[in-house]
Amino acid sequence: MAMPRKEVPYENTWIYLLKKELSDYDIIDRPVRGSTTLRLVTEGGGGLDLLEHYAPDLVIMQMGMAECAPRLFKKTGMEYYLMNRVMNHRMRQKYISFIKKRRTRDPLLTEIPPENFKLHVSLYSRRAAMMNTRILALQIIKANSHFISKSPHIQQNVDTYNALLKEIEQEQSNFHVIDPFDENVNMDEITLDELHLTALGHKILFHKLKDSIYTLINTKIIIER
Repeated sequence: MAMPRKEVPYENTWIYLLKKELSDYDIIDRPVRGSTTLRLVTEGGGGLDLLEHYAPDLVIMQMGMAECAPRLFKKTGMEYYLMNRVMNHRMRQKYISFIKKRRTRDPLLTEIPPENFKLHVSLYSRRAAMMNTRILALQIIKANSHFISKSPHIQQNVDTYNALLKEIEQEQSNFHVIDPFDENVNMDEITLDELHLTALGHKILFHKLKDSIYTLINTKIIIER
């Protein structure tokens, strides 16, 4: 979500804007396309590459869409085996097109189930608390009309996973949730496709993050260097 794309050069991403704004701070950029919260507890051996090896004062987390989006196919079982081990590329594409016309994306079929999503983030946050590290977790963005047309249950899942982030916020004092966009923001106007942000979307998100970070700085939760 934070990475540059063909339509959004790096200089227009919220990460670049934040680095430019907070030039006195060392901001380490660790996004991966399509990543899930499983990274938080596995990468580098138990998630060390995303926390302990850097010992940050603050972590900004923007995750959840990859795991909450309803899927057409379960990544286990005979159907998945046949698609990926038996069918050639052309047959697989035809089969997927056939299924898309006859099957709705299942809200219960996700990359990472809700209970695992909460477990991954909770464990990560607890590890962060032991290092006096704060976490600013961006809520999963609201689905636009294009996404809903492809996946009618997407907003239901977004709400479910965002509610889990709010639960963690209530349970752990170092974990803070930010709603990236106000209710009056038209998601169709700030997204390129079903979920990736335009330059304007990145700019709005940057300002939201900037305000939250300056609040932490001004209250001495993050000590200015």
